[in-house]
Amino acid sequence: MQRVILIGVIALVLVAIVFFLLQSQQPPQKTPETAATTATKTCSGSPLGYVAPMLVKVVRDAAAAAGLGTGGIQSMGCIEGLRRIQGGARPDIFACVDIELRPDAERAGALQTYSLGRFKLALVCRSPTTLEELASAKTVFADPNKAPIGYRELAAAWMLSRDLGVNLTAKYTALGVRFVYNGTLYIYIPSSLPNTEMIDVAPNLDGAWAKFEAGAGRCMFAYVPFLLGKGLQLRPAGNGTSYWEPYTAEADGRIYYVYVFKPPYDFVEDPPIKAVAVLLGPPVKTIRVGHFEAFVASYTELGNCVIESLKKMDLSKYGFIK
Repeated sequence: MQRVILIGVIALVLVAIVFFLLQSQQPPQKTPETAATTATKTCSGSPLGYVAPMLVKVVRDAAAAAGLGTGGIQSMGCIEGLRRIQGGARPDIFACVDIELRPDAERAGALQTYSLGRFKLALVCRSPTTLEELASAKTVFADPNKAPIGYRELAAAWMLSRDLGVNLTAKYTALGVRFVYNGTLYIYIPSSLPNTEMIDVAPNLDGAWAKFEAGAGRCMFAYVPFLLGKGLQLRPAGNGTSYWEPYTAEADGRIYYVYVFKPPYDFVEDPPIKAVAVLLGPPVKTIRVGHFEAFVASYTELGNCVIESLKKMDLSKYGFIK
């Protein structure tokens, strides 16, 4: 009997020793407070961002929601931002309105990329405007060498001219832009674009908006999310046409007349023709003009924090279509 008891005691001691050894090999478990502290250390500070003007508000909102500062988020044309990254000046976050540039951003060493969704092209004017009046109205134009809205505008103007018989392209050819169609639309864009009587050139969409607000032109092309980001709440304004839907909007005491394009001119889907923008540089760069879709790319863990915050947001409020 005593022998049985002794064996039982020895077995209990052995089990206790084994349990102790296993526990000592386990890594310490993070308490909720420790995990939260680690996340705070990773997601802290003020990220440097090269951000297309249309995306500044949504990226700043995402950074703020992640507990980050927003002072380092810079408004910058996609192409200009990408060239900086390719030159070695990498930000924490890069946000672009041209999905065609996503492979370039990834090849430049992005940790991850994320699509914000698709969106629509619009025209905003200081007074009611018809398509025929747009052909002869002075407009503000974002330089396609720095901002994708520029070559989207050129492609839309060519398609509208072809389909509706309104000459919207003459004002662009006066800048030195050439349109060549041989089954594919090639848009040749000089590296330097002068101002003319019909067009005032701006370096990016924010610059175009500033000139437009100052009265430099009657109209300008813009993206719907960009207009929403400027505080314009669009209200339907009468019957539309086959090519656009009219709206009015008020912001800072001003009335704006907004025309949101319908397919295929809205670029929510790829255009019915193949279109290529040729930036004559140097260096020469060719870009396929497809549908509108915005993306963000992170180059650091801080940039990842912004992307994770964006994934949790309702992006439809910013004008994006998933």
